[in-house]
This record gives sequence, C-alpha cells and structure tokens, in this order.
Amino acid sequence: MASSVPLHCVNPDCPKPYPQPGHHKFCQRCGTSLQLQNRYTPRQRLGTGGFAVIYIVWDSQTQQEKVLKILTIASDKALQLFEQEASVLTTVRHRGVPQVEPNSFFQVQTPEKTLFCLVMEQINGQTLEDILLNQYPQGCPEALVLDWLYQAADILETLHQHFIIHRDIKPSNLMLRESLPQKQLVLIDFGGAKQLDSVDSSTRLFSSGYSPPEQIAGSFVEPATDIYALGRTAIHLLTGRYPPDLEDVHTGQLNWQGYTQVNPKFAQLIDRMVQLDIKKRPQVAQDLKQELALLLGKPLPLTTGTPTQIISRISQSQWQNVLKLSGKTSAILLKGFYFTLKIGSQLIEATVDTTWEVLSSGVGAAMGASLGFVLAYWTPIGDLFAQSISYYLPQILSGIEVTVDHQILLFALAGLGTGWGLSRAGGFGQRKQSLFASLTGAFGYTIGWLFWQELPYGIVENFIALLLASGTILVLGLGIRSYILFHALFAAFGTGLAVLGIIYGGGMSPLWLANLLAFDRFGIALIFCSGLAITWAIALGISYHIVIPILIWLERK
Repeated sequence: MASSVPLHCVNPDCPKPYPQPGHHKFCQRCGTSLQLQNRYTPRQRLGTGGFAVIYIVWDSQTQQEKVLKILTIASDKALQLFEQEASVLTTVRHRGVPQVEPNSFFQVQTPEKTLFCLVMEQINGQTLEDILLNQYPQGCPEALVLDWLYQAADILETLHQHFIIHRDIKPSNLMLRESLPQKQLVLIDFGGAKQLDSVDSSTRLFSSGYSPPEQIAGSFVEPATDIYALGRTAIHLLTGRYPPDLEDVHTGQLNWQGYTQVNPKFAQLIDRMVQLDIKKRPQVAQDLKQELALLLGKPLPLTTGTPTQIISRISQSQWQNVLKLSGKTSAILLKGFYFTLKIGSQLIEATVDTTWEVLSSGVGAAMGASLGFVLAYWTPIGDLFAQSISYYLPQILSGIEVTVDHQILLFALAGLGTGWGLSRAGGFGQRKQSLFASLTGAFGYTIGWLFWQELPYGIVENFIALLLASGTILVLGLGIRSYILFHALFAAFGTGLAVLGIIYGGGMSPLWLANLLAFDRFGIALIFCSGLAITWAIALGISYHIVIPILIWLERK
C-alpha cells in the first residue's frame, strides 16, 4: 500500500482517528496500532452494522482490500455471537459466503480497552433490498427472483450440511457481487447463525416480518426455519411489499399473489415455504434447490456434485423419515445420521482426491525424470546446466562454492513434472496454477539436490535436508489456500520418515540410499522420482483430509 494513503485509527475513544499519515505504525493521537496483526492497515470507516463498527482495511499479504468488523457492544452474549460468526465463516467454503481465513479473528489493545476484530472478504455490490428499492419498487421480475432463490438454496444447502442455521435471511442480508458477469448471490451477516445441535434458546434473535413462529418463540430451529425466511424474502421481492402488510389478521397467512403474476408452480412452492406449520414446508435446502432447478429448466442429475452431495441425494428418503420425528429426538437422530453420512462421504472424497493426486503426480514425475535422464545422459545439456550452477551460484551467494554434476538436471525436471502433476490434479483445495507449481517444483528440487551433494553431513542428514528443501518449496508453489506451511512441513517430514522407515525397516545400509540417488540407470531414476512424487501426494492427502480437520476440531473444543 502506498505510504501516501491516509489511515483511520480503529480506537473508538480516539479524539481524532482520521486522517493518520500512511507511513505511521501507531496513531498519533492515542497510540493504538495502525498495523493490525502486522498485516492489516485500516483505511476507511464504513459505518456500523448490528453490534459492530466496520472498516475497510488493506491486507499487505494478499494485496487486497478487506472488511474489518470490530465489536462495539461490551457483553458476553455479544462476544459469543461475534466469535460464532468468525467460526462459521472460517468453517464454510462456498462462493456465496464471505471468505474468512484462519486466524482472522484477533484482539487489538488500545489504551482504554481490548477490541475484538474479525477480517473477512470484501463483497462489492448491492443488497437485494437496495435493488428492490432503487430498481424495482413495484416488485422484481419473476426470472430474477427465481434465480436468486436457486442461488440462496445452494448456499443454504452447504450451511445446513455443516449443521448451521443462518436465522436472519432477508433482502438486506443477500448481496450480489458486482464483479462477476453472472451476478453471484452472497449471504452476509452471520452474527445470528446457530448450530443445529444447539439447544440453547436463551438468545431469541429474529427479524420481524421474515422469521417463522418457532424462531420468534425461541423454540428449536431447523433447516426449514431458514426456508421460511427465504420464502418471505421472495414474496417481498416479488411484490415490493413488506410481508406483514400482506398478512391475514385472522389466519396469519400471506395474501400476496394478487400483487404479482408468477408461474403457478412457483407460487405454490413459495406458499409451501411460508407455511406456519414447520412440517408442511420443504424440509431441506437440497429439496428446495431441486424444485427450483426444475422451474428454471435445469434439473440436477443424480451423479453431479461431490460424493457428499451425491450420497445426500441418494439418501433423501432417510433424511425425510428422520425429519418426520418430532422435537429433540428429530435433532439427535438427524445429527447422528448426517454425522455418519458426512464421515463416510468425506472418506470417499479424500480417497478419490488423494488417488487422483497420486496418479497425476506419479505420471508427471515419470515424464520429467524420463526427459531429464535423456537430456542429462545423452546430450551435453546436463553438463552445461551443472556448469552454469557451479559458475553462477557463487556469484549470487558470496562465499558459496559448489561443484555439481549432470544428475541435477534430471532431478530438477522430475521436480518440474511433480509440481505440474500435483497442480493439474487440482485436489487439496488448490488454486490451479500449473506453470508456477512446475517452476517452484523444479526450483525446489534443484535446491534440494544442492543440499544433498554439498552439505557436510552424513547420508541420512543430507537426504533429510533434500526432502525438507525440495518438498517445502514444491508444496508452497501449489496454491493450497490455507495452512500451506503446515502442509509443506508435514509432507516433507512424512516423506522422510517413510523413506527412512523403508531403509532401516528393511535392514538396509544408508549407502543403499546413496547408490539409489546416483541415478545411473533409467529404471532406478524413474522409480525413485515417481515414488517420491506419490509419497508427496499421500502425505498431503493425510495432512489435508485428516490432520488439519482434527487440529481444527481440537482447537474449537
């Protein structure tokens, strides 16, 4: 961020919070830090929302503007809801939910108090309430509302699979991203979100005009609670009228169809969504989404989606049977059933994900090693590459003297192929950046080979250094979205332990390892490089699908 951009102090008691010189690290008036977490610098105060004040901050790590929410109400319940919002947004990954990175919930100390802060993705766009008021005051077109409802149902499907009820769906909490050609709906304000298995009814949060009777009464909420609020939101958007203004004073039913013309099947679906009796509504967002898809002319094939979604569709009858039960028994059975379903489907996803990564990385490494063997042993390119490193590296790093041979080219190209294969598979939540991953793979393997040949230690120690250098750099280049350093170190150490286990478990001498890395035969080079790539993939699969979820679960406990 340019130092000329003025900053805004986040201390609510600061006598003059703005403007602050952009190059200062502390407020000139009250001394509060202007470099939050050594990463975020507050640029502008946007206003207040709910129980928080909102700022625009610059994230120096991602080079993006983000939203900072700071709690303004000093109460245990407000802090609990604020922490809950952070937990939900960190857990859920969906394009229709603002993204929050791990460790984005933190504290800032001012001279007077401790501020609780949450940094999240900035969503640029209008809320559906803004669109209704400014563009369609008499009611939005049916096609728009139908598309918005379909997107909202898709978001709710993901939330409910995580046992999360939003509890505050209304036009002002639904936004359209302005940066996408096809406007993506985003659900915001998760301060009132609630875990499905929670029986605490002490916090009766609801939005007048949208929330269903069971929520207003403080009773147990279910997925159908959000579906009711979404139905009332649809009625408001279609008619341009606040839902309570359409209520029959005797029955409480909404007389809304006289104010708009819509497809009768769509109208019937909305009427079912806003039934006062929770059992008469669509019970899950998945069913609602499928009905909306049919109205839009795009039915969902059973075989599309992730294994979790596919298994969920197959098991709708069981889901419906569970929901037919009443009270807390329904919630307990529902949680138990979906916990089992979730674990099973995640195991399938992890197996498929890791298997594809194993195949892709193994093939990529084999291709790279094959090309490297040809160039290193059958052409002068290998010697030229080794001579270049021996000549230029001491000039870049003064005092470093190295002498390497043509095998380094073979290993570098094996790293290039490994990075390409791991990236092309696209697992482990990666951003697909195959070129960058390939280059970092080649660079990491080159550095690792230099450690192997030049460090003044034993065979085993140098080999561990090779793995740490090559594996860490390789994984850092894959574009894994979170916990990337942990994944890198876990993969490097895991691979090292696996290889050493083979050596010592089989009673072999470390000299066997040195002979293996001589790469004097094509088959040996191919097997070692492919095996190393496959081990990276397996270690990453264990880290991503098992270790990190367990650590996150333990942290929340």
